[in-house]
Amino acid sequence: MGLIPWSLAVDVLRLLSIVSFLFCSLTFTWYSFVSLIGVLVSLYVLDRNKYQTKPNQQSNTSSVKNPYKGTRRVKDESNIPPDVREKYTDRILDLVLYEVEETRALREFEPIKMNTHCIFARKSILWGSRDYHKSLSVEENVIRSLPMFVKFLTVGATLHLDGFVFALPGDLFGQEVNRFGQAVRRVLKCISDHDPRGFHCMNKSYVSKIGWSFEFDGIPVFVTTFAPCYPSNHARYAFGASEAFILLQPMYSFAIHDIGPDTPHTNWDSPVSVRDKIRVAFKENGRAYHVRDTIFYPAAHDIVKPLKEGVGDLVEWWVDPDSVDGEEEEEGDEGEEGEGEEGEEGEEGESGEEGSSGDETVSNESKKKQ
Repeated sequence: MGLIPWSLAVDVLRLLSIVSFLFCSLTFTWYSFVSLIGVLVSLYVLDRNKYQTKPNQQSNTSSVKNPYKGTRRVKDESNIPPDVREKYTDRILDLVLYEVEETRALREFEPIKMNTHCIFARKSILWGSRDYHKSLSVEENVIRSLPMFVKFLTVGATLHLDGFVFALPGDLFGQEVNRFGQAVRRVLKCISDHDPRGFHCMNKSYVSKIGWSFEFDGIPVFVTTFAPCYPSNHARYAFGASEAFILLQPMYSFAIHDIGPDTPHTNWDSPVSVRDKIRVAFKENGRAYHVRDTIFYPAAHDIVKPLKEGVGDLVEWWVDPDSVDGEEEEEGDEGEEGEGEEGEEGEEGESGEEGSSGDETVSNESKKKQ
């Protein structure tokens, strides 16, 4: 394919215009002016590229080689080329990963982190859940954050991470304590249902008894909650935060901070231990919490606190109101309920009142499976 015939005339006109302009440019005359115009026209209007005939695309199509013709099928994924493997891995990770330290959940949780009376709270390293979508159910929102929660528990001991924050809309779940408790149950149940080890702690019949604790992938996890429904003199006060929160703290984080074992005894006048200092700090700031006279009690009782603490006050958040008999089904392992007889030495501890990485607890040695 070449140029159309009169493209040659364009080149001739351009050449004549330039020669004529140079010949007449020594003095200004109408001839020099016309020559200048001719040069400009030849340069900017009569562009020969405009008259380049486009190739016949249809005819070229038949000459394109099929890159897949004659290729052999790879029968084993282990033989997939590294560049292909890297490409699909990156695509998958883009779907499940997000900036865990730059989430709305953590921004909303900041007032609690900075104002709670736990001595470790301000320096705690937290990860947050994905932004909550009200068009999705509670469970669907939890599932969106599960991949990073799995990563959090896996790398947390190495990175010295302290907690993972799940945030729920305060206007939907944080205005009334029993409704908040049911939202907490749904979040923990959804996490438990996806336990990689299949233990499914929320399906046990002894959730409300001594010996039960929340765990995921074999890692014991301490659960603390905060919501706008709690008054300003309450240990679970949200300090003006509009959202409701579930803080999941792996037990190894307490060991990293060397909190020490739980104890019912407190040196109120001259606090010495970390536990003493935390309890005294809450009391001095008007948010004292109930310290039991024993280290053996149900961990579930402290996950969602009643608005007013006292003997007999309890939010039964673990009870599914839609269940037939009001109790969760046990997922086998009948013998596991027996560990409730021995109990766990303060696994629930006092850390529910601190609500951050410095919450009180005991070492993992107290958690034994039958």
